[in-house]
Amino acid sequence: MPSFPVTFPKEIHHFPFFWGLVSFAVFGTYLGALLCIGQNILERKTALNRLLSLLFVSLGLLQGTCLFYVFGYSNEFPRVVLLHIPVLASIGPILYGIHKIIQNSEFEKSALGLGRKHSVFPIIIWAFYFLSFVPDSDTIYQSIIVFSKERSILDLIFFFPLSVLAAYIIGLLRGSRILFKLKVLREEWTARVLLYIILATIANHSVGALFLIGKDPIFLLISASMMGLSLCVSYLIGRRYPAYFQNLQEVARVTFQKYSRSLLQGMDIQTLRENLLQAMQIEKLYKDEDLSLASLADELGLSSHQLSELINQEMGKNFSAFVNEYRIKEACILLSQKKDSSILDIAYEVGFRSKTSFHRAFQKEVGVPPSEFREKS
Repeated sequence: MPSFPVTFPKEIHHFPFFWGLVSFAVFGTYLGALLCIGQNILERKTALNRLLSLLFVSLGLLQGTCLFYVFGYSNEFPRVVLLHIPVLASIGPILYGIHKIIQNSEFEKSALGLGRKHSVFPIIIWAFYFLSFVPDSDTIYQSIIVFSKERSILDLIFFFPLSVLAAYIIGLLRGSRILFKLKVLREEWTARVLLYIILATIANHSVGALFLIGKDPIFLLISASMMGLSLCVSYLIGRRYPAYFQNLQEVARVTFQKYSRSLLQGMDIQTLRENLLQAMQIEKLYKDEDLSLASLADELGLSSHQLSELINQEMGKNFSAFVNEYRIKEACILLSQKKDSSILDIAYEVGFRSKTSFHRAFQKEVGVPPSEFREKS
């Protein structure tokens, strides 16, 4: 049986609630690692996938370091417990990178979607952490752990990365405030999920910060369990809505354009509209499974934001719905004419990446599954 810190009342060890927190934190630690692996084994990884994998493994590591402290292993493994400092310092820049990609898919072309100035701080903190592996440094890091159990000037070591994370979250809230208008939140579920993610992050680390005030390890357990809950929600969102972030990107573009100045002022809207329709109806660019807002915009000589505004303004729909409409119309023709072709082959031929996404889009557009449509036709 592991030994717990003396700050835990012995009676609490008999409470199911206590062991429930411990179990959920252990589960969350492993789940963070699994979600990280899931993002890295994708065939086509983007900067967004890399950032999500870093975020998931960071949350898993934070839960693990909390458990090491709670189970009384801080003196034996000071480097493991102090690992949460560089990890915590990295979460803010990671969230910033995800935020920038949501606002502008062009950031996905870089390795992590981060600018140099947002990478410097985590690199410095990690460099200091790796200095702990220098020989004869154990005494120093064990001393930090000992002092962290009592209020002291060394609390600044732990408050500093928390303060940086808080600054990043405030910046994200300000940068995304248009998405959090009541009208947008009522209409767009993707915006509601984003708000939950940000609020959950604030709640997780606020509870963890309470430990530095009262030195009660129960706050670490609660914080770790809340992180585990956030990872569970992330997993469920990923399973239910695989294209969640792509949808959020589109919602963000449309919303920012709606509440900001038009990017199409001074342009011949009619000509732009005709060029767009020609690209879809005659050149049939929708059959390219890699077609994105950015690539179609390049084809038309527009920016991503300009094309998004054009589609929203002239077609009354977002980019995904606009492209899927052409793909489904083509699929209906092929389902009727190519009786020997499988539904999956047709899905690939019209530009869909998977049978699942094809079925979902077809059902939404036509009202019946592709197999039923083929039988009736």
